[in-house]
Amino acid sequence: MILFCSRMHSQIYVGETCKIMFFSETKLENIDAINTVTKPVLNAATGDFAIKASQNAFTFKSAFMQEHYNENYVESEKFPYATFTGKITETVDYTKNGSYPVHMAGKLDMHGVTVPRTIEGTLTVKDGRLILDSKFNVKVADHNIKVPSLYVEKIAESVQVTFHAEMVPLKK
Repeated sequence: MILFCSRMHSQIYVGETCKIMFFSETKLENIDAINTVTKPVLNAATGDFAIKASQNAFTFKSAFMQEHYNENYVESEKFPYATFTGKITETVDYTKNGSYPVHMAGKLDMHGVTVPRTIEGTLTVKDGRLILDSKFNVKVADHNIKVPSLYVEKIAESVQVTFHAEMVPLKK
């Protein structure tokens, strides 16, 4: 990422704030968590986008859920990060205020399994700041995340991910 950021500083945007939330809904129990410490990077000149989220940074309503998430599902000691690297496929005028529907084609790596993904979202340019919003689903089986049979009714097969980042130009 350092090499990614070192080129053309004026074209690089970094996350000032970022929220990654996930939600798993089942008949028995809803599970949700939030990560607010992740900092995405976008190169406006090329459309390249990268984010690296620490699995341990997701906080849950209960410590029990958080412990199970890290130890039994994502195995955060073995696989500490989830990453997405990709490229915005549309041409966006980063100098003009407005809202743009975008697609990011890339790779989602989670739990040691990399899956090609195209994620839809909205990129808003507002007075030199970028706001990126997206909502998409991740199938736990796609990333080889095993759900013990005891908990199969408590964990959804597909988890909804909501992403919101406010990005500012990288300061030189």
